[in-house]
Amino acid sequence: MNIKYFPGVLLLWSLFSAAGVFAQEDVTAVERGLKTFMRVGCYECHGTDGKGSEAGTALTPETLPPEAIANFIRFSPGRMPVYPVEVLSDEEIIDIVAYLESVPLSPDADDVDILKALALDKK
Repeated sequence: MNIKYFPGVLLLWSLFSAAGVFAQEDVTAVERGLKTFMRVGCYECHGTDGKGSEAGTALTPETLPPEAIANFIRFSPGRMPVYPVEVLSDEEIIDIVAYLESVPLSPDADDVDILKALALDKK
């Protein structure tokens, strides 16, 4: 699929997703997205959960719109390698976004029992 058709495909996908048409597909898209995220090496800089590292910016919890991610992947001006459609399809980018959107927020330290216990031990 050419990038010029990406917004139209994204719109249709969004409409059907919102209507629950792809309820089963959402899980599959998340799984495919995780596999693609790992296969093309996104995790090496952005971490396995997309929350970033010293080498790459956080992609979650506030995931950019799919078209912005696609544009950056295709025409990255920085250190990130460019991934042409021959390497990473538009459908795979949609799956990666589905995966990133599925990553849960990290809990606050105050909500983690072992951290609360450690804080109490230090007092």
